[in-house]
Amino acid sequence: MITVFMLYCAMQPSEKNISKIYFKSVNDCSYYAEKLSNQEFMSEDGTETYQCICKLVPQIDSDKVKVY
Repeated sequence: MITVFMLYCAMQPSEKNISKIYFKSVNDCSYYAEKLSNQEFMSEDGTETYQCICKLVPQIDSDKVKVY
């Protein structure tokens, strides 16, 4: 078990198409969160914004989950 930082991205406001990626470094996670957030996409419901955050995950089994 190791501590990692999860990059959590979702379309706002609907929060569909959720994606998660795990990083060993908070700096790597924060970099991708900053670069990917606030992109706008047109959908059937109108304009949606892609938002990403980093979240600390205290214990994860790196044998079962890919950690970058």
